[in-house]
Amino acid sequence: MDSVWFGKPRPSSGQPLGLSREAIVRKALEVLDEHGLQKLSMRKLAAELGAAPMSLYWHVPTKDALLELCLDEVWGEFGRPESGTDWETALRGMMHSLRHLALRHPWWVRNIGEFATIGPNAVAMADAMLECLRAAGLSVVEASRSVSTVSSFVIGFAIAEVNFNGSGRMDVAPPDMSRIADLYRDRHPHYVEMLDEPALWSVDGQFEFGLDCVIDGVRARVAVPRS
Repeated sequence: MDSVWFGKPRPSSGQPLGLSREAIVRKALEVLDEHGLQKLSMRKLAAELGAAPMSLYWHVPTKDALLELCLDEVWGEFGRPESGTDWETALRGMMHSLRHLALRHPWWVRNIGEFATIGPNAVAMADAMLECLRAAGLSVVEASRSVSTVSSFVIGFAIAEVNFNGSGRMDVAPPDMSRIADLYRDRHPHYVEMLDEPALWSVDGQFEFGLDCVIDGVRARVAVPRS
C-alpha cells in the first residue's frame, strides 16, 4: 500500500513565494467544492496559484497524493465530543457531523474508500469514535465493528442524498406522484400506499429513523453483561 502519509513534505525553500503543500491543498479544496473532482487538474491548479505546473510536484508528488491530502483536510473539520459525554450522545453527534460534512463537500463523500483512510485527521476522528465505544464497555473488535457499521450507514445515506439532485437535497417529493402510482397500483399496492405518506419524504426524518435503528443495535451490544 502506498500513501502520501508515508513520505515527508519537501522544504519550501527555492520555490515560488507562498507556494507550499498547505497552499496547494487549500486551493484544491476550493476547486473541488466549487466544481467537483472532474475539474481538478494539476495544470489548472498551478494556474490558479500563479505557479509553473511542475513546481506543484515538488510539494505533492501526484494528483492522487493531492486527493489524499484534501480528503484528510476535510476530516479535520469534525468537532470531537467534549470529555465526559456519554457514548450515545457522542456517537450520535459525530454521525450528524459526518452527514453535514458530506453535504458541504459532495466530492469528498463520493471518494471515501478510494484511498486508505490513514491521514492524521481521519485517524483522530476514528480514535474519538472508538474511544466513546470502548468507554461504554465494548471490546476492541465490537467497538471497531460498531464504528464501521454506524458510519457506513451515514456515508451510504449521504452519498444517496448528494447524488439525488446534485445539491444534497432530498426533502422534496418526486414529481408526478400520481402518475407513478398509476403505473403500479394493481401490481404493487404497498408501494403505492407508501407514495401517499408525506412523512416519508422528509430526508431528516429518514436519516433519524435509520440512525436510531443502527444505534439501537449498538446499544444492545453495550447492554450485554461482560464476564
